[in-house]
Amino acid sequence: MKLFYRLFRHVFPYKADIAFILVFNFLYSIFSIFSLSMVVPFLSVLFGQTEAVTVKPTFEISADYIINTFYYYMGLIIEAHGSVAALIYIAGTMVVLSFLSNLCRYMGMFFLADIRCGILKQIRSEIYHQLLILPLSFYSKQRKGDILNRMGADVQEVEWSVISTLQSICRDPFLIVVFLIALFSISAKLTLISLIVLPIAGFFIASIGKNIKQKSVKAQQLLGKLSSIFEETIGGLRIVKAYNAIDFMSEKFKDENHEFYRLNKKIYRINELGSPLVEFLSVAALMLILFLGGVFAPESMFSGGLFVMYILVFARIIPPAKALVTSAYNIQKGMASAERIYEIIDGEEVIVEDEQPVSLKEFKDKIEYKHVGFSYSGTTTDGHYDVLEDVNFTLEKGKTIALVGASGAGKSTLVDLLPRFYDVSAGEIILDGINLKRYRISDLRGIFGIVNQDVMLFNDTVYNNITFGMDNKSKEEVIEAAKIAQAHDFIMEMEDGYDTILGDRGMRLSGGQRQRISIARALLSNPQVLILDEATSALDTESEFLFQQALEVLLKDRTAIIIAHRLSTIRNADQILFVKDGHISEQGTHDELMQQKGDYYRFCNLQLMKN
Repeated sequence: MKLFYRLFRHVFPYKADIAFILVFNFLYSIFSIFSLSMVVPFLSVLFGQTEAVTVKPTFEISADYIINTFYYYMGLIIEAHGSVAALIYIAGTMVVLSFLSNLCRYMGMFFLADIRCGILKQIRSEIYHQLLILPLSFYSKQRKGDILNRMGADVQEVEWSVISTLQSICRDPFLIVVFLIALFSISAKLTLISLIVLPIAGFFIASIGKNIKQKSVKAQQLLGKLSSIFEETIGGLRIVKAYNAIDFMSEKFKDENHEFYRLNKKIYRINELGSPLVEFLSVAALMLILFLGGVFAPESMFSGGLFVMYILVFARIIPPAKALVTSAYNIQKGMASAERIYEIIDGEEVIVEDEQPVSLKEFKDKIEYKHVGFSYSGTTTDGHYDVLEDVNFTLEKGKTIALVGASGAGKSTLVDLLPRFYDVSAGEIILDGINLKRYRISDLRGIFGIVNQDVMLFNDTVYNNITFGMDNKSKEEVIEAAKIAQAHDFIMEMEDGYDTILGDRGMRLSGGQRQRISIARALLSNPQVLILDEATSALDTESEFLFQQALEVLLKDRTAIIIAHRLSTIRNADQILFVKDGHISEQGTHDELMQQKGDYYRFCNLQLMKN
């Protein structure tokens, strides 16, 4: 129930809309009952059983005043123009009341539209914002397709749950109460007898709703798996085809899809049980009323059209009762989706900003790693950190450090700690004499420019990909950055130059071209500390040579950290750190490390042998 109230907090900003919805739905219920009440005078006139009201009623706020006033004017019409004119008068009144009733119903839905669309926007915005600030470690434990499913299908389910419930709460109780008042005013005994159906229906509804929620949780999890298979298949289609794995992937999807079909079929069947159940019980109660009214009740009570009106009003209670049942099911399905959504929204922000963060505008002196240890699972019981262990080094402003070592040694993790993509599990990183965690995160990340081996480009123009996150750059600056990154020439050969759309993840470009666009993006930001994580790995020999020439100019008097396997990229670094099994085994210049004939020496010889 706490989760339900939490969802409904999204409705609170729309108090004015809710007020209008309540007013119009109340008027809708009033006009509906008056429209039905026209059946009695219509039948009375039709069968000649009209009881004239000869004295105009005195004004008062009551139903009797309205009814007697109507009969008074109807009597005048019958006296002056006859029964046919009276029937036209009644029919016209019914049309007007029906128009006002449906107009109020529409206006209630009109104001509901703002709430419906607003809730959907708000929940998706919360999820998206949370996805942006959650640490990278969160995504290593989640399927991408499942996350996308929570953003799409789960949000839609919750939105429908809240809206259908709000719609029922704001409309159906008015209808039921007004109709019940009318029924009690006609026959209190028969109405009390008919209400025995409600506790029976309530028991079945509660049992069915609980079953639906349990199955809905499993169904949404399965839908997330299906979305993940879709995403993985599209992203890895080359591999699927290359390894003749089409049948394998097809069978894998078929199994998950069949399981989702089986479970969803049960949900739909159970979901559709409630409405017929309520209708059956209502019809059974109606037949009971007909029997009791025809056998035991006084005949005078059913004179004229009164009995017909009673049956019509009772029948009109069935739709709002069914709607309330449906909303109860929708709530149960919505709660299953809400739990999955709030797993993201309530995700722990491992990277927490200091309560009184220090502003950082300029990198002035040096960065120091002091006994840094890191493990993706945090601290360990034996004090051992499985990724980094007791790392110590200093990066001075204006210097270039190169990180070298085998794949998986921890080089990328070392640099990911700087912009706080992850936080150290042990030790500390000091920037200009202050612990990295003390700085404002946005300021800290603002001084770094990062080019990764795994390039991410967006389905946008070349120009927008280079200026990503930077609105204050001129076209000339963009072109200059592209030239330094050796990207300008191939960009100009494309059909629309810098305005060319690159497609999903930049797939219209080769790996080397995507890398050069990424390098241009980093150069345009003019970072105070440049991080190149295998930035030249996708470049061909000629492009790498040209880039190396530009890089020498670029790195002059600039602080940089370079992760690379190619000697041409690292040999001119001010300091080289050889990372082995999560710790630094050697450090020094290229010449110094070659003289030691240790790990770096063997690494270089292997590089020379490959070449």
